[in-house]
Amino acid sequence: MTTSTTRTPDEVTQYYETLVTLFRQKAFIQRNLDALDQHLTPDFVDHFAPPEHPPGIAGVRYRFSQAAEAFHTLQVEVLHSVSKDDILMQAIRVHLRHTGEFMGIPPTQREIVMPGFDAFQFRGEKLAAHWGVYDVSRIPDLLGAPPAVPGKDMSTTWAAMWER
Repeated sequence: MTTSTTRTPDEVTQYYETLVTLFRQKAFIQRNLDALDQHLTPDFVDHFAPPEHPPGIAGVRYRFSQAAEAFHTLQVEVLHSVSKDDILMQAIRVHLRHTGEFMGIPPTQREIVMPGFDAFQFRGEKLAAHWGVYDVSRIPDLLGAPPAVPGKDMSTTWAAMWER
């Protein structure tokens, strides 16, 4: 399927939603990292990635592997979805279960919800770029972590993650 001018905007949005849903199902829910090679272009750019991470698919594989060690994705709930040209934008809520150590917090088995926003650029049937904003600052609170104490060693705190 192409997204030529013969398709209505709603049909284009639905097509992109289907591709992203399939990708999320394989990569997040099923934890199948082979989905990265199947659904991302070889020159994929993740604008959400920290600068010290490897670029492209290798960086995505690294981040997804890290996340999978601490959390199991139960569902990605799409609240709003809209597309324009080759971009799909979605307001989402990611439902997670804390199954492994995260920032020094041992597994709690708690189910948490992280709100966010994703935008994907497509090239053909593959994702070529991603932009994301997620409310990750709430994760330690949702997991019951004690607040950081000023003046103590902050190297293992949640705030320190953003300084690395």
